Amino acid sequence: MGTVSPSQRTATTAKVLLTAGCLFGLEALMRGSVGRTLMAACLLIFGGGLLVAARQAD
Repeated sequence: MGTVSPSQRTATTAKVLLTAGCLFGLEALMRGSVGRTLMAACLLIFGGGLLVAARQAD
């Protein structure tokens, strides 16, 4: 089993956050909830930022 670099761990965390944000956003749009939609947008923005940071660290 190989070692995982910090940037790979960050990229994996970012992908999980982006997936959760997408699913959470879809559910929020179906319910018509503004608060949930904003929370999903925050998850997407944070996950995207982490992914960009992980890509630049490589």
